[in-house]
Amino acid sequence: MKIGLFVVIVAAWSISALADEGDFSTHLYPQFQTKGCTTCHDFFEKRRKGLTFTSHKGRTPDMCVLCHTKDVTGFKNADEWFAQPDLYTSGMDSQQTCEKTKRSLHAKFKNSGLLARQMELHLLADPRVLWGIEGATPTSGMLPGGKREPDLVKEGLSKWKEQIMAWIQGGMKCQ
Repeated sequence: MKIGLFVVIVAAWSISALADEGDFSTHLYPQFQTKGCTTCHDFFEKRRKGLTFTSHKGRTPDMCVLCHTKDVTGFKNADEWFAQPDLYTSGMDSQQTCEKTKRSLHAKFKNSGLLARQMELHLLADPRVLWGIEGATPTSGMLPGGKREPDLVKEGLSKWKEQIMAWIQGGMKCQ
């Protein structure tokens, strides 16, 4: 009887532990709030004091290549590394961040399989996302003038992939 109860407790704990791995609010939300994410996504947001309204005020996108060279960004063309406008995440709570992320991929017009594939492609292979993950690429966190953004997604790419895949495989719930 005691062994049976032990097995039930261990099984229940294992199921809840696995379910927790896909929890956006616990594992991914804090990552989405790092400067490696918010600096780029807030770039064009006036109310978030994005860089286009502060240190980059008056600069045009054509001027970007003067400082944000291939050696800095890892992109051949400067216009390839701009984050999608209107996808800021700073100041949002977990639910809002998760829903906004899914809306940016037009989730309501896609079945779950297509959305999962596109989310995986964006969050695990897009060089703009990899820039914000510590050690993911040689240019991760690289800024003009030899500086680096210190507030990146920590624990590296393998942990990031593990958390992203757990969330995707768990149905991309926004809890």
